[in-house]
Amino acid sequence: MLVDANQMAQGDSVETDLCIIGGGAAGITIARALGAEPIRIALLESGGLDFKLETQAFNAGESVGLPYFPLDAARMRYFGGTTNHWGGTCRPLDDLDFTRREGIPNTGWPIGRADLEPYRARAADICGLPSDEWDLTTWLDRSPYEALPFEKRVVTRVAQIVEPSLRSFGRRYREAVKALPDVTAYLNANVVDIVLDDSGSRAERVQVATLEGKRFSVKARCFVLATGGIENPRLLLASRSQRPAGIGNGHDLVGRYFLEHPRFDGGVIRPLSESFHGGFYQPHLVGESRILGYLGLDRQLLVQEGLVDVQIRLTPEQPAFYERVKESGDLDALRRLVNRVRKGSGKGDLAEDLDTLAEDLTSWRRFTAPGTPLPAPRPELLEYIANAQPDEVEDLLPEFFGDVAVFAYGQTTNGIPADAMQLSTRIDPVPNPDSRVTLSNERDALGMPRVQLDWRLTALDRSSAARTLEILGMELGSAGLGRLKVLFDPEDDGWPDDLEGGYHHCGTTRMSDDPTKGVVDRDCRVHDLPNLWIGGSSVFVTAGSGTPTMTVVALALRLADHLKEVLR
Repeated sequence: MLVDANQMAQGDSVETDLCIIGGGAAGITIARALGAEPIRIALLESGGLDFKLETQAFNAGESVGLPYFPLDAARMRYFGGTTNHWGGTCRPLDDLDFTRREGIPNTGWPIGRADLEPYRARAADICGLPSDEWDLTTWLDRSPYEALPFEKRVVTRVAQIVEPSLRSFGRRYREAVKALPDVTAYLNANVVDIVLDDSGSRAERVQVATLEGKRFSVKARCFVLATGGIENPRLLLASRSQRPAGIGNGHDLVGRYFLEHPRFDGGVIRPLSESFHGGFYQPHLVGESRILGYLGLDRQLLVQEGLVDVQIRLTPEQPAFYERVKESGDLDALRRLVNRVRKGSGKGDLAEDLDTLAEDLTSWRRFTAPGTPLPAPRPELLEYIANAQPDEVEDLLPEFFGDVAVFAYGQTTNGIPADAMQLSTRIDPVPNPDSRVTLSNERDALGMPRVQLDWRLTALDRSSAARTLEILGMELGSAGLGRLKVLFDPEDDGWPDDLEGGYHHCGTTRMSDDPTKGVVDRDCRVHDLPNLWIGGSSVFVTAGSGTPTMTVVALALRLADHLKEVLR
């Protein structure tokens, strides 16, 4: 059931078994996983079913560290959370991501990949992936493209991409949540305080407020905080009426170890071989799955050299004629027609798009001699080609074959060599306690302290990126594939001007068996409260070599199993 919190009676009190704060990937997954159990669940979502600026404004805050996105744009605040603006890239964390790394401080989860393995296939399905296959060889056997032929030091990895129509948990699971008999999702319900019992040893209730002025409380046996890597520490730190340092913050750890996946343009590859196309490293369909290859260093080499993991994306710079083809109106017409077939309706004029496509696909007729038994080029065309420069011939290809045919050739074969490959580097950074979320003196419309983000990276992050690019350059040369021009100066103490994050907010309520080193234990329970758990990427110890969403969902499924036992 969905309830607009603005319709609640002023000062009302809701009693339930489990209160989930946050209706994003973690919160929705836990509610659905427990939906068949005889457990009363209240799911509190700050926003409604659609984006609203006034609700989004609660996210505003100040960045005082490395340059970062505006905080009111860095996560979404309505049903489905940031999955409403998710790029859909998925890859689970590897064994090494969970391992304590010698020489890399603050690494090592209290759980391993094996603890999440029972939930991985379900997590992939919940995220919208048709496959839970991550083995490179399996995908190469089915892909029309080949991986680059490196020796062991540089390896190719595979990510999968969720189709856009399946990415939003809010749209995809709205009706499922609505139909759960013991789940009530309260929309426009902003939690402004976590209240402990008189002894201060248990969470007793949360105070809820709406923008329209309604205030009420939710009392529960158990609570799950699942509002993201910035809002989770914000609410814990702001709930200080009974604990001045905030809830769960007895060791000054809440908000520390803020992690992102920093990325920047690391270099440009100039191919030496015409066989360097890189098709496997662009999003492409293999069966029902859309996959994407990327590069990294071999795990054993990372350990030997004491490096953090750096992932490298390849983006081709195609010849000018092919770039023009990709932006042509003929392809736009084709895309609109494909959408009509898939959805039964679409934008644009159907007849006009069909005419455009038909004309493009028969472009060759303008260049053939009339009256010949079989299509043959006009003599003047042959003379032009014989005397033209290579780039002039390339410019003629779309005119002769048509934009759609040239584009299809480039997509289905390794037929269009790249002039260059841009390298985008993404770092799995060192967990750093000085990188943190704190509260500012400013307050939002409901009186909640706003956040201050101090995002920091370390010298090891910088040197790992430089060394990874150095090794890649050597391997490219050894394989005769190309030459790498590094755009990143490892001697510079700063970071490139194009440094940015990936909207991956991790680590701010990190997991540890030791309460002096983490906010939650291996079951995601806040160490000094027996009935408060935390869901989402804020419990991550490292950001990892994969992307967070699949792991967030797997952890949520694992937490749901734990809560079943607790609430029986």
